[in-house]
Amino acid sequence: MRRLMKRLLAIVLWLTFGVTLAQTGSDTFVYQSFGDVDTLDPVQAYDSASGQIIENVYEGLYGYAGESVTEYEPKLATAYTASEDGLTYTYTLREGVTFHSGNPFTCADVEYSIQRALVTNPPDSGAWILMEPLTGRYSDANTELGEGATNEQYAELYATIDNSVVCNSDTEVQFNLAQVDPGFFSKMLFYAAYIVDSEWAKSNGMWDGTEATWRDWIGVDLREHHLQTNMSGTGAYRLTAWEPGIRVVAESNESYWGGAPAIKNVVLQQVEDEAARIQALKAGDADEIILGSRSSLPQVEGQPGVRVYDAFTNDSLGWTSTTVNSVALVQNVNTTDNPNVGSGQLDGLGIPADFFTDINMRKCFNYAFDRDAYINDVLLGAGNNITMALPTSYLGYDETVPQYILDLEAAEEACRAAWDGQVWETGFYLTIAYNTGNTSRQTVAEILKSNLEFLNPKFVIETRGIQWSQFLEERNNNQLPVNIIGWIPDYADPDNYINTFYASTGYYGAQNGINIPGVDELNNEARTSLDPARREELYSQIGNLAYEYSPYILLPQGIPYLVMSDRVQGVYLNSMYSGGFLWQDLSKE
Repeated sequence: MRRLMKRLLAIVLWLTFGVTLAQTGSDTFVYQSFGDVDTLDPVQAYDSASGQIIENVYEGLYGYAGESVTEYEPKLATAYTASEDGLTYTYTLREGVTFHSGNPFTCADVEYSIQRALVTNPPDSGAWILMEPLTGRYSDANTELGEGATNEQYAELYATIDNSVVCNSDTEVQFNLAQVDPGFFSKMLFYAAYIVDSEWAKSNGMWDGTEATWRDWIGVDLREHHLQTNMSGTGAYRLTAWEPGIRVVAESNESYWGGAPAIKNVVLQQVEDEAARIQALKAGDADEIILGSRSSLPQVEGQPGVRVYDAFTNDSLGWTSTTVNSVALVQNVNTTDNPNVGSGQLDGLGIPADFFTDINMRKCFNYAFDRDAYINDVLLGAGNNITMALPTSYLGYDETVPQYILDLEAAEEACRAAWDGQVWETGFYLTIAYNTGNTSRQTVAEILKSNLEFLNPKFVIETRGIQWSQFLEERNNNQLPVNIIGWIPDYADPDNYINTFYASTGYYGAQNGINIPGVDELNNEARTSLDPARREELYSQIGNLAYEYSPYILLPQGIPYLVMSDRVQGVYLNSMYSGGFLWQDLSKE
């Protein structure tokens, strides 16, 4: 008993005060990364660091089965049916489930959770994923209706929202789509559709679920409200603590409907220094770490107590990457009080807001990037160039779309032509931004800086690492003229990439001021078509148009790997989960 009490005291001290143990306990999983959590609210969240917490504390109606992105398993629902016309989905809900607060899970929670996402649809969130199929709209109600909208118009839109999710009983919910969407089921697996404790949320100041107050919540930044830092889900883990910039702590839900998980405590630590993360893994103080790049693998391979899962050297894993990384060339930069653009003018001391609206400028940057060097030096050969912002394994990927290659002569020619020669004559200053700790992205920035400054000594580029939460804030405010971004899929459909990157209203498309002639029309047809062959044809056309327009520098796609303690069992990789797997599936020797 004394030994047990001493062990419990050690764990409490560690979890409470951050004391490092020489070896993580058999019931504790410690994960070290360099990205901070942005929010704990499933509606507001739209980054992988936040998603990893949400996916383990909250649940949706269905989830992915193991590594598969095409096979699913019941979560808060036990069955579903879809109508022949594709406009109605009906789910049978699981009985006997309780939230972490102790409140029972019912259909009312599903109705509230989905409608809350549709009502708020906050900026820079993934709520639009649900908004489109269920309302036929994209943005929040104020944006969609515009200035001067009447009360009747608001009432009509709310009626659509209210009718989109209907409880037929406490254990049956019906979704009524505004338009056919072949990807609707997979969209419901994204964490914007995860179910929150409605009574708990309302009692803590969130939207009360009525039409009388809904307009007060339209487009609200939910990071200013209760669910930003507090959670009550049905998942296998409950939140214990969140210290922004430091760590997140969770403990097992011993009354979880699916059975208490083997791992009792999970600690996610933010450690910016890669060397410190590697040392923690070797010492047994961490069970999983994120490396800044594949080039760091030799530092952990073959080390005692370390297991590297590498799909490049082990074909039997069968893992393929679904992450798309690119360099965004922002065409609508916010130049107000923005040091990332210098003077904010084309005077040799900065760049104007519309600097990258000139296609020659975008082509110059594309020709100046050495993709082969990136594959060899960063990915250690474990990567492939891609022709479009779409994983090679997805429907619609066209390997015949042209690719940019390093060509400094072509880069110089394009730069000389940009802005009627003014860029070449005066030069420019700008910042290339990446998130701190991500050495792969840092290398991308340095390659671009080196090659562009080689072209013309009047080109002055600063590379800047920014802590993740600040990076997101500055990017969302359009303050980063050149920034390195990535996309982990929200739902397993090519629309999630093509619409995101290339549509003028897509997440990155809108954020970066992209408007490729003809693409929106092609995209709108592709994302509502039930004919795979037609969709493939349309996406090929979009890929070719995007090449000509050059809105991004597409980075080579790496081959995935995980770096773990060899004590951890049950490891798999599902590209749809922010962390690659669910904590409840793990155990330790």
